[in-house]
Amino acid sequence: MTTRKSERLSAEPAVCFVRRDLLRGYPGPAVHARLLASGHIGGGGLYGTGGWQPAWLPLFRRAGRVYVAFDRDATDRAIALARTFGARGRVLIPPEDLGPKGDLNDWLRVGAKGDPTAFRSILARSLATGPTPWALQIQRLPSDLAPWDLEDHSGVRDLLCELGHQGPLSRDVHLRLLAERYGVAFVTLQEAAGELARSTDGEP
Repeated sequence: MTTRKSERLSAEPAVCFVRRDLLRGYPGPAVHARLLASGHIGGGGLYGTGGWQPAWLPLFRRAGRVYVAFDRDATDRAIALARTFGARGRVLIPPEDLGPKGDLNDWLRVGAKGDPTAFRSILARSLATGPTPWALQIQRLPSDLAPWDLEDHSGVRDLLCELGHQGPLSRDVHLRLLAERYGVAFVTLQEAAGELARSTDGEP
């Protein structure tokens, strides 16, 4: 990913693919054309789930949305990368019918069967429904976790602390999702998130 190519991504919402195969299947200009048709400026490929470099983050400073698309079995890494873009980050997840791995290449390139219209339709639907990394993280928490054990679960504690540092709208939307999932009062979660955020702010 060169600086010039990445700067093109920063003008509007952008999509970060983990697979170079996808970009080889749809050569650069064609990928940009398909993304533009969906209201997005372009896409970039990474070499594996560890291919992201923090130095690239400023290149996306003008992107209204940044969508991270990894294979289904790398969803945790997709969540982590999407979180680095703050409230702009979204995660695209290949469907369950592709199996546990959920190969991104199969989903977008093979699934569209070389048809640009089908590709655009698949991508547009995915962009419209892509969750925030925190909403997805809440969905992936253990369903059998008892409400009184929430604060003892490291994933929940970290999530509450992070939400406590967010703006009121993003914070409250995600806390409501957590409240509905575990039957805990929304106000209680607000207080817990605030306390955890303040406790970390006071750490040296």
